[in-house]
Amino acid sequence: MRSHKRGFTLIELLVVVAIIAILAGLLFPVFANAREKGRQVMCLSNLRQLTMALLMYAEDHDGGFVPAQSPDNLMRWHGRRDSWDQPFDPKRGPLWDYYGTEGLKLCPSFDVDRDSPGQFEQGTGGYGYNGQYVGGSPAGWPEMCIPAKESSLQNPAETIAFTDAAFLDCEGRLTEYSFCEAPYYQYYWESPANPSTHFRHGGMTNVAFCDGHTRAMPMVTTHSNGWCPYWAGFSFSDEDYRGVRLGFVGEDNSLYDRR
Repeated sequence: MRSHKRGFTLIELLVVVAIIAILAGLLFPVFANAREKGRQVMCLSNLRQLTMALLMYAEDHDGGFVPAQSPDNLMRWHGRRDSWDQPFDPKRGPLWDYYGTEGLKLCPSFDVDRDSPGQFEQGTGGYGYNGQYVGGSPAGWPEMCIPAKESSLQNPAETIAFTDAAFLDCEGRLTEYSFCEAPYYQYYWESPANPSTHFRHGGMTNVAFCDGHTRAMPMVTTHSNGWCPYWAGFSFSDEDYRGVRLGFVGEDNSLYDRR
């Protein structure tokens, strides 16, 4: 007898395709979340090693932390340059001898065009330093370039050293930025700071503290300080900053200051 092989009908094929599509829709977010979680863990490791480099620097410099910047604007904690229109050379930065690899300053979740003309702080790789209270002093220029000493921090375990960071330029682009600003500038400014902590890991930011430990933290608040040059003709709102996930881990400066 001849056997007849029965194929799938069009309806059956459509049902199978629909089931596959539903399963893919359910699984792809899981895979994406798992991938981002892996990136977040790698980022935490980077920040932990950066903080270890910071602490080794302090040990070699009479307890003084690395300066966040120099009065001549030619040095940052992550590099040095010969003129203001040049990018920072990481191998000439004050911390280079303590970590010695550019990969340590590259957050795998920070996707920006690092060659864009708007990248005025190239070289941070997406990380910002507490320049107001650790890498500098909350005072007038140029005293604000004088870093803190370990002995001046009353609670290193609750004093931020580094966070994921970014800056929103006046064309609405995220750029690299050297500092994680506290919510308010102190002393003679006494004004709201531009938010620069970037909550890029599923709404969380990675934070490294001055005792060397790290943890992920959520955004507590954000605000606009009205910054943009007068010729831009506008400033970003609180919601604009929230939309690009820039904000602060606290309502005030208590996680940044030396007390």
